[in-house]
Amino acid sequence: MPYRRSSARGASARRARELRASFLYAKIRTRQLPTHVRDSIFQNCVFQLSSVLEDYISELTTQWFNSLVSQGALNSAIPLSTRSLYAAKSQEEAFKRFIGLGDEVDLSARTGAMLETFLLFDEAKPAPALEYRSTLIKDKKFPSVRNVEILFRRLGIPRIFQALSRRSSTDVELALRAFMDVRNALAHESPPSITHLDVARYFTQVEVWIEAIDREFYGHVVRSSGSNYWS
Repeated sequence: MPYRRSSARGASARRARELRASFLYAKIRTRQLPTHVRDSIFQNCVFQLSSVLEDYISELTTQWFNSLVSQGALNSAIPLSTRSLYAAKSQEEAFKRFIGLGDEVDLSARTGAMLETFLLFDEAKPAPALEYRSTLIKDKKFPSVRNVEILFRRLGIPRIFQALSRRSSTDVELALRAFMDVRNALAHESPPSITHLDVARYFTQVEVWIEAIDREFYGHVVRSSGSNYWS
């Protein structure tokens, strides 16, 4: 089955088009708008583009799990490493309490309450409706280089930046790190100077990254689960 863009990619493209309209408005009004107003619009574009990328990644990956559960996919449609990590992270609080309190009764009760989680290891059973987003995605959805690497490794893609760089013929890891450095400097330090050329480049880069992620994750979903679970 040929690739088709995800609904998450479509949503991100619509947001980027709306954002680009305000950017173009400020770009051409070099005399009508005060410099500080234009600068604020350019800076807002950086924040919003970061948000577009973050929301896209979160929606794309969450939709996969939602499709698996809603369509009754078997656990075998989810990589074993992903299922194993989910089970391990689900037990964190129980073992933290046990290490602190040494209460075996409490540990036993908490473990027993997780029987549905352990069903993940039966490959012939339907994937249970668990908290996949909050356990595997939510804490790594902010699109830093480290978070993106960890998130996709959790989902079964061990070297995401190599794959994205190959698809886009660019160094995605280096470019994303530079973009997020600017975003974080705007949030936490003295605002760096950003020109309309910089912002135009960021629009292009985010579009390229999202397309590359979409195509790479599509291939992963098809290999792991089947094209029926792509949405």
